[in-house]
Amino acid sequence: MNHVIRLPQLDCLFPGPAPEREVLLAAGGRAPQPVWLKEAAAGRAVWCVDHGIDCCQRSRIVPERVIGDGDSASGAGWAWGRQLGVPMEEYPAEKNLTDLQLALQTASTVYRQAAVVVTGVWGGRFDHAFSNIYSLTGCAALGLSRCLAADQTEVLLLLQGEDAVRLTWRAAPEVISLLPLSGTCSGVSIQGVHWPLDRVELLSTLPYAVSNRPAAAEVSVALASGSLGVYLCWQSAHVAADS
Repeated sequence: MNHVIRLPQLDCLFPGPAPEREVLLAAGGRAPQPVWLKEAAAGRAVWCVDHGIDCCQRSRIVPERVIGDGDSASGAGWAWGRQLGVPMEEYPAEKNLTDLQLALQTASTVYRQAAVVVTGVWGGRFDHAFSNIYSLTGCAALGLSRCLAADQTEVLLLLQGEDAVRLTWRAAPEVISLLPLSGTCSGVSIQGVHWPLDRVELLSTLPYAVSNRPAAAEVSVALASGSLGVYLCWQSAHVAADS
């Protein structure tokens, strides 16, 4: 049994049954394009995480839940969130966990089993991006079945333990990289790319499997053990977003 997680530019076919629910978390990093966000939100529960309330307001997407301390959201956006009548979990700015970590924990309690797509992960400070990505690697421990970080230009999906994914797209990415997010990733294979790999070991101290490129209409990645990030970049989308 397999299931598909669809993004506007990409289909990800994973092994195993479909999750109970898919949740789109709009976080406070680089905002996605409104067209991308609207398409990604279709069929998903949308939650806003702090500054993510602003991109949802601009895109006229009403979230089902708002979480955060409000320190990076605009005053108008946060006030709009309060007026929506949806659950709003406000936290003090001085707290132990980040807003995204709180949102992931809440999603794991609201839904028995959920897949989470987080947008607003990229851009800004490196320490924020580092915390965001490694927080996603903890999704499995929370009981969340899948976690992805995505917008129109960058996607990172996580494979953990014995896992695999088959990727197809509407427009081919320019870059595909494999990022070992645990100390060792064993049994790593990738097919359908310019530089295929067959059951190799990747180390976080020597992450060489970067800047690959697709050579077929479909790319498959497999992992025997560890925590592996599969990163895709549509560089031309950066140009379109900036023009």
